[in-house]
Amino acid sequence: MPDYFSVFQQYFSFFLNIVNFIAILSSIFMFFFFMLNKFSKALRHILSSYGFGLFPRIRVLFLCRKSSVMKRAFIEYSMLKSQGYGKTSSEWHSIINEFKAFYDINEKSLIYLIPNCTVLIGEEFSNITERYFNYFSIPKVNKAFGISDNRIPWALKLQIDEAYVTPTCLLSGLLSKFEENWSEFIKRYVSTAYIAEIDENKNENKSNAILTNELYYTFAWLLWGPSYEIKYKNYWDGLCQISYGDESNSIPVIANVNTDASKKLKNGLLSSQGHRFGILTSAVISLYKNKPFFKSIRNTINLENAYFYNKIEDNSFPYAAQMDDMSICDNYKAEKYYCTAYVWLLFELEDDSYSTFRPEKSIAFFEHANLTDKETYYFLIETLLDKSVKHFRDIFANPEFKERKYRYVCAMNGEITAAFYKRFNEIVSSESEISGEFKNRILVKPKHTPIDAFSAYDRYFSASDTLSYIEVSLNDKNSISDFARFYTDIYMENFPDADERESFDNLLLYLKNARTADMYRYHIILAKDNNGEIAGGGIFDFFCRSNSGVIEFIAVKVDTQSGGIGTQIYKYILNTMQIDAHKINNKKLSYVFCEIDSPDYCKSGNKKYLHFWNKYNFFHLDFNYVQPSLSPSQSPVRGLWFVMSSQQATDLSEVKGQLVADVIYDYMKYAMQIENPDNNPDYRKMKEELSKPVKLKRIVDEMNP
Repeated sequence: MPDYFSVFQQYFSFFLNIVNFIAILSSIFMFFFFMLNKFSKALRHILSSYGFGLFPRIRVLFLCRKSSVMKRAFIEYSMLKSQGYGKTSSEWHSIINEFKAFYDINEKSLIYLIPNCTVLIGEEFSNITERYFNYFSIPKVNKAFGISDNRIPWALKLQIDEAYVTPTCLLSGLLSKFEENWSEFIKRYVSTAYIAEIDENKNENKSNAILTNELYYTFAWLLWGPSYEIKYKNYWDGLCQISYGDESNSIPVIANVNTDASKKLKNGLLSSQGHRFGILTSAVISLYKNKPFFKSIRNTINLENAYFYNKIEDNSFPYAAQMDDMSICDNYKAEKYYCTAYVWLLFELEDDSYSTFRPEKSIAFFEHANLTDKETYYFLIETLLDKSVKHFRDIFANPEFKERKYRYVCAMNGEITAAFYKRFNEIVSSESEISGEFKNRILVKPKHTPIDAFSAYDRYFSASDTLSYIEVSLNDKNSISDFARFYTDIYMENFPDADERESFDNLLLYLKNARTADMYRYHIILAKDNNGEIAGGGIFDFFCRSNSGVIEFIAVKVDTQSGGIGTQIYKYILNTMQIDAHKINNKKLSYVFCEIDSPDYCKSGNKKYLHFWNKYNFFHLDFNYVQPSLSPSQSPVRGLWFVMSSQQATDLSEVKGQLVADVIYDYMKYAMQIENPDNNPDYRKMKEELSKPVKLKRIVDEMNP
């Protein structure tokens, strides 16, 4: 009996060893399956950040193990269900159950129903969609999932239940871009309004100065992103817009010209002209990776519409949407369905000195319209015309604007253009007092195409947050060339007074003399925007004896002033001065001085530059500062302030006069190359006045005495 038990024990032990071996092999297999399986990697890469953990992944791996299409369909289904937001484990299990039921019913068509286009608009959904396309663009992944189309089409098709279609495309404005840039837009408005206000306040001919209220109209129009109607009645390449409630809730779509979707949509739009602006449809769309899709349809695009395709490809969403099928809704709801949008007219201020369209000289009139029926639509067009006519009447009645002219640019569509021409001709042919003014001062023949205007807006509102800096060096010919452009395009415009302005040759001479200097550092820096264009620059010095710096000037391109560029340049200059102080004196920078126009001396009459220096704690040094003559042919400048900011003390009411005298001495000797400032009568007067402490006055207190 014991022998049998022993044999049984041996066999059982052998059996357990085999089971353990199989378990180990299974564990190894499962480990490599989860680690190396392409679907597992895809699930981890795309969904793990949203709470999709190990156990849901194991379940889905088995559920979708037999079909590559099913695997991608699950990921896409999960993206639509989660909308790019994190989910709990129980929520993910519910999504898996819902997907299983969906796939069982829709395995052949794989059409997923969404109520409207807003499901596809959110930023989180766009982020997860971009992650999806980037992952499936990897060649090995692409091959493993059997994707032969480099456009990476979704496995799922989407049926939009309520798709209000208009033959339009969003233009410039915040909502024409996926990544909204409010700060850039506001910054542009402030800087443009600043220039407009200067022009408006000048005591000279105001024919070329845009008014600040006109500027407001244009920026308000652009703020929410107006639409423009694509030409679709003749040669149409399928571009349109699907909206829900408002044109800002919209996605751009290309109707497939290789199916009857494009033809059905065009016929539907044409047949609706008598009573509606757009049509309510139920549309089936496919999603593709953005750029490969647009590359594939280049040959089908009407060249007149290429701008709009480029805009969608570059600025809107990480996907391209193609309408593969559609059916026009024909019910009571469709008859009452509406979408809000702008109807608008665009003009520009006529100015023969410029050949290109200038956004900062444009004026847009607009009405926020419910595109529900033609009666409402035409009523709002008439309201739009009334608004523009009233504005022009007020301008033409004002003697200050007697030479001012406007030119028509374009409108939202041809119907509004025709309505404008009709109203214009009625006014001109009437015998009213204003008819002659309209005839002579509103130019109805456009000088620029709509695309010229839209492209100009895009350039004008392109991001300029990031500046790169170069220091001008005599050893760098490119920097000298850039400095020459800066001198002619920006410096001379900022210093219209010839007595204040250094010659270009003198500035290069100062740069040459500074190369071997021990007592000071002389800097010329230029700031370039993202496009490589020179946006501004500055010249400044560091003087070893006083451990202080002097900013000779900061100059910014006039049409971007008050937009933050000057602030960025100032901070760069301050940082460079601090580096000089540390390297040369092994100390922290003590003071920064600067020459600025006094409020009484300022040529423009606009005192906003004083706010800039006040913001950075500069104080007016209360003495009679004189900038000596910069050359024998120039005169001293007596309308400037010498201002100062302490980089160490926080509460000063006065400063030692000797310190200020030493700084001015070094400034004249090294930066202006005056050999012996003590021989200069203007310096001697200042030195005498500076023999006692100098009071500091807050700049803001002296702006409105």
